[in-house]
This record gives sequence, C-alpha cells and structure tokens, in this order.
Amino acid sequence: MKRSDYTLELLTPCFCAGADQSRAEIRASSIRGQLRWWFRVLGGGPDDERTVFGGVAGSATSSSVIVRVTDLKRGPEWRPPAVSPNAVESYVWYFASVSGKAPGSGRSSVGPRWTPSGAVPPKTTFTLQLIQHRPLPPALQSRLNLALRCFLQLGSIGLRATRGPGAFVCHEHPFSPDILDTLRQHGFGVELRPRFLTSTDEIAREIGGLLKGTRRVLGMNAKHPSPFGTASPRQTSAIYFRPVCSQPASRQCQLLVFEAPHDKVLGAKTVRQRRVVGQTPSLLQFPSAGGHPR
Repeated sequence: MKRSDYTLELLTPCFCAGADQSRAEIRASSIRGQLRWWFRVLGGGPDDERTVFGGVAGSATSSSVIVRVTDLKRGPEWRPPAVSPNAVESYVWYFASVSGKAPGSGRSSVGPRWTPSGAVPPKTTFTLQLIQHRPLPPALQSRLNLALRCFLQLGSIGLRATRGPGAFVCHEHPFSPDILDTLRQHGFGVELRPRFLTSTDEIAREIGGLLKGTRRVLGMNAKHPSPFGTASPRQTSAIYFRPVCSQPASRQCQLLVFEAPHDKVLGAKTVRQRRVVGQTPSLLQFPSAGGHPR
C-alpha cells in the first residue's frame, strides 16, 4: 500500500457541494472524477479506466485508488458579487449564481450557491490523500502518475471548472511550463497568457473577456455545437480556462487556456468543429481592440 499527501490551496472560489447546494465542501468524489477525466483524455481506454478506478458494470471491480480529503482550513469569507449580464464577468459567474434556483423565482433572484456558505473561499487549504492499495501494470501506473501530475498542476474542482472556479495550486507540485509540452504531445491545444493576475476579480474579468470576445468573433454560441460546449444537447466545453501559479507564496497567477482532444471529450457533432486554442496567430480575443477588459 502506498500513500501520498498533497497540500492544495484554492486560487478561486469552489462551488462544490453534496445534496445541500447551499453548503459548499471539498468532496473526494469530485477529485476522483477529475482524476478519471485526466486519465481518459491522456489516452486511457475504458478497460484501463476500470482497472484503475473500478466499475460496477458486469462483474464489479474495486478501485485501486482511494481518495481522501483532510485538514481543511477555510480561507477568508468570499462574498459573491452582483452579476450584471452586461459585464464580462457574467461569463464566469452567471451559471453558478442561478444554479439550483427554484422555477418561476424571477430573473433577479439567485440560487442557493450564491451565498458566502455556498462557495469554498480562495486561500482555503486542505490535504489530498491518495492511497493506492494494489499495484498496477507498469503502463497503467505510468498513465495514472501522469494523470495525477496534470491534475495537481492544472486541475480544478466543482461547478464551472472549465471557466476558472475551483482552481488551486499544489504546494508540493506547483505549475511548471514544462507540462505544456506533455499536453501538446497528447493532442491538446495550449496557450499560456503573459499577463499576471493577483485577485479573483482580475481572473474573472480576464476569463470572461476572452470568452465573450472569442465566441463573438468566431460566431460560436451555446445554441450550436462548438468546442465551447452547447446547451442542447448538453455538451461540456473542451476548452478550459485555468489560472495557474508557479510560486504559491506569491499568489500571482497566469491564465492557461487549453483545449482537450475533441475525440476524447466531445460528441459526434461537435468533434468536427474547428479547434480554437493553440493556433498561430491566436484566435483568443477580447471584446474590443482596446486590450484587456477593465
């Protein structure tokens, strides 16, 4: 049996909860789901995934990996901002602000997550324990190790993880630009933005501005299949906006945008769409030619 402990610190609010959406918590099941996602997009097939993480179809198979969360220390209270549909930040916050809202409650009302208790605040730290209780074949062990490395440096937890919330830095394994070559080798499009960001508000404006500007210029919206995802049929985004931090003590972030291989994450209609991230010149744009959103 092998146990590894990692200290994670949230960079942005995390909207992760159980049955009570008004009470946010760091859930081991959410981390486990993200590890499976990374394992899959890095080339792990269904049989491999079942061997590593277990499954219930057919003859049930137990997981070789146990995930635990301990030593949670909450950061200063984060108060959700008012969400204006005209602000670029709404591309980050709107869905979280109305998630779980009762039908017919009106356009001005918000959902149960949009309270201080509905989000785990930035600067929260916790320990991630990974316990591997049986050995794996060398090829699967190598792929699991790579999935863990990507999760620790590039991962996020909870609702709207594709848009920046729930991002964290691992104190033992902070972001290193070297990992970007690994992503490219596995079919990802990658762009690391040069601007440094120091607050949740700055991060939200940067992501929201790029989302609004890029989708508008490329003519991609939620009503039609695209790498940004669609509302109907429900299709999550292949494009991830992730604040990353190479020096945890400084809390200065850069924005990494990566696009997962379409054949690993998108439906049949969407997989045929053009790729957005990693093009030269960059297709990522702000709403106006004036530069960064204010």
